[in-house]
Amino acid sequence: QDMGGGEKAPGYYVLRAGGLFPAPLPQDSAVCSRVSGMFYVLGVFLAKTLQDSRLVDLPLSPAFLKLLCGGEVSGCVRESSTIVTMYSPELLEDVMTSSLLSVVSEESEEQSTYRDVPWWQGLLELEDLELVDPGRGGVLTKLQGLVTKKSQIMSDEALDDDTKAEMINSLELDGCPVEDLGLTFQYSPSSAVYGYQTVDIKPGCGEEAVTIHNLEEYIDRSLDWVFVRGVRQQLDALRQGFNTVFPLDKLGAFTPNEVRTMLCGDQDAVFTREEIKA
Repeated sequence: QDMGGGEKAPGYYVLRAGGLFPAPLPQDSAVCSRVSGMFYVLGVFLAKTLQDSRLVDLPLSPAFLKLLCGGEVSGCVRESSTIVTMYSPELLEDVMTSSLLSVVSEESEEQSTYRDVPWWQGLLELEDLELVDPGRGGVLTKLQGLVTKKSQIMSDEALDDDTKAEMINSLELDGCPVEDLGLTFQYSPSSAVYGYQTVDIKPGCGEEAVTIHNLEEYIDRSLDWVFVRGVRQQLDALRQGFNTVFPLDKLGAFTPNEVRTMLCGDQDAVFTREEIKA
């Protein structure tokens, strides 16, 4: 509530420099069930906003917008190109081809609902985490740099095995060996508001220490938790709610920036002096 003087209580406003994105939550928690219901409503709300040609002041992150439209490259283009390659040129020249492709597309959409693979699988990468969570993303990016150096050393045929092992073990992050960073296969949220302290990103091996030798696995599992396993119920609920108005896949014809403009308008409008005076 308003504390008087036009000020709100601490935490009333959510400010995220990289924009809004679902926070990863333990999928079997009561908090996740409650939040998933909110994402269902959000999906309906966003779809109705587009359907009614309205604008909302929501600072959605580029990563979230990428999910809505199926990535930087149109999802519709990817799907149609896959379908076309399934049929012969003679069949594609038939007058009924367009109808056939429409039916195949609908069948593919129905079948996709039964797959265990998340509908947004592979859309988000480490670069997206740098925008969503700059602190964590920045550290993982530096660690990824060590992985790259490690791969270069391993692929150098001019070095013997002992030299490779010595060079790999000497790799450091800002002057500190990976083993001394105190990292384990656990994820700690950025705030206590999420209702949990840690979660094992490697089931049954949360206390396992991160070293230069399992660094790739740590990065992959961290991204998998943040972008897949930890947000699955929320994003499934969002899609389900959105689809009650019209199919979310229809946004595949647009880029993330175009979806942002349709939902939120031009959030970085620039006016010339002449335009202001007019």
